[in-house]
Amino acid sequence: MSDIRNDEVGLFLARELETILARTFETEYADIKYSQILPISTEVATGSDSFTYKIFDAQGSMKIIADKGSDLPRADILRKEVTHPVRSLGASFAYSIQETRAAAQVPGLQLEQRRANAVRRAYEEKVQDVAYFGSSADGIDGLFNNANVDKIVPNKWFDGTITTDEMLEVLNEGPTRIIQNSNMKEQPNTMLVPQNVFRIISTRRASDASDTTVLEYFLRTNPYIRAVEPINDLEAAKSVLSKDRIVCYDRSPEKLQLHIPQTLEFLPPVRQNLEFSVAAHARVGGVALYYPKSAIFVEKA
Repeated sequence: MSDIRNDEVGLFLARELETILARTFETEYADIKYSQILPISTEVATGSDSFTYKIFDAQGSMKIIADKGSDLPRADILRKEVTHPVRSLGASFAYSIQETRAAAQVPGLQLEQRRANAVRRAYEEKVQDVAYFGSSADGIDGLFNNANVDKIVPNKWFDGTITTDEMLEVLNEGPTRIIQNSNMKEQPNTMLVPQNVFRIISTRRASDASDTTVLEYFLRTNPYIRAVEPINDLEAAKSVLSKDRIVCYDRSPEKLQLHIPQTLEFLPPVRQNLEFSVAAHARVGGVALYYPKSAIFVEKA
């Protein structure tokens, strides 16, 4: 039965009594953060199937010798190469001639643009996934589960029983270990923490006599870390990780880079009968961690 209002004013279709708001609303998604936490390089040629970088290591020593001594220690240079694969990403969207005509009658619909935006969102989400966790099937490395990064497991974690001093001890452990393990050659400047950890340290007061939070106190007193960022995917319940994890590292392009040889590109529309198809393409090489000792994982037991 049709939805009709019948009263003393007259006959109205329900649709005629409905106000359609001019403003439209977009579904909200989680933030894309990979470009904020990783230096991005487009140096690799778009046609390359892999990229390689060289690591040189100088070896040798001096010793005290006699004035006519001939047993001189030999110095030398060692070189090794590290190769990373590059893989393609692809998606598409389509629209029919009739859809184009119909969309022209609806102000603000912009059907083609909205579908292109959906592809762009899918691209950003996939690149972020590769940046975080790589692709083991393709031999691509990510940052959060990189096999070359050392891992430490503290005795305490951020739960209901941890004290303020213990929180600071866990936060300081990552930077301290990096400096110790590298003989002070590496100095981390960035820390990524699970969202649930960030919530605790950004709201818990460092002491009853102060309004300063644990996070504020840590950033003020640690001589190395300049930024602490919350990341949903570092919480095991929200990612492929088996345990909650903190990532401490040096966010400098000299230490690591996310390689994207080809950012998202849309190819010209291809007509197939009464439909147009638009293909999208990109190339990604994952994270190259040039100095593994510049990073460390602090993981929940």
